[in-house]
Amino acid sequence: MSRIAMRTALPLITAGAVLLAGAGASAAAPVDQPTPAEGAEIVLDDGRVVGVDDTVTFTFEGEEPTTRPKAGKGDMGAMACPEVNDRPTYTVKGSPYFIPDKKKPQSTWLLPRQTVSWTVTGSHTFTWDIGASAEAEAGAILAKAKVSVDTKISNSWTWTGTQTVTDTNTTSKGYRAVLGQVGWKLTGVKTWIAPPCNVKKKTIVVLAPRKGDMSIGRQNS
Repeated sequence: MSRIAMRTALPLITAGAVLLAGAGASAAAPVDQPTPAEGAEIVLDDGRVVGVDDTVTFTFEGEEPTTRPKAGKGDMGAMACPEVNDRPTYTVKGSPYFIPDKKKPQSTWLLPRQTVSWTVTGSHTFTWDIGASAEAEAGAILAKAKVSVDTKISNSWTWTGTQTVTDTNTTSKGYRAVLGQVGWKLTGVKTWIAPPCNVKKKTIVVLAPRKGDMSIGRQNS
């Protein structure tokens, strides 16, 4: 079982930076999906670092065949294509994904060389986001990801405590700093054989939180 630790390395305040205190930072409604701040990374047990643009892949078989052909009198379908009884296979790609704090949203616009620092307290809950009618399959993907990718992946995670999060804009353009948490985006492709003998594919996307600290993401608008 792979055990993984999250490490969010936030930039230091640079000379001449404008410090925006948490009380003075503008609160905002839930924002569009930002990217993790520079330095947000997940370190695997084997020492491999998974950054924003890196991925981890794994495959597994489903528990039961997706479809079982009904055998009728004189029906040779199952004999002609016995693969319809095979279990479906899942190929999953996981990558770090920033989840904004929607219940207690907080964000501010940062110009180049500006810094924001928030002191976060209380409870902040993050839940998974999945497509319609895909909860059972998403649950299977999540269960395998906890073994193959990260033991701290969850369908719901509540962070409680006190923490100071900081981000400095070291780029040449402005962006919006957003309070949230670095989780995982799991994109699974399910493949199976359907009667009479057709290859079928389905994509299931799971945005899952991770048991870890609060962080800051960056949005372009």
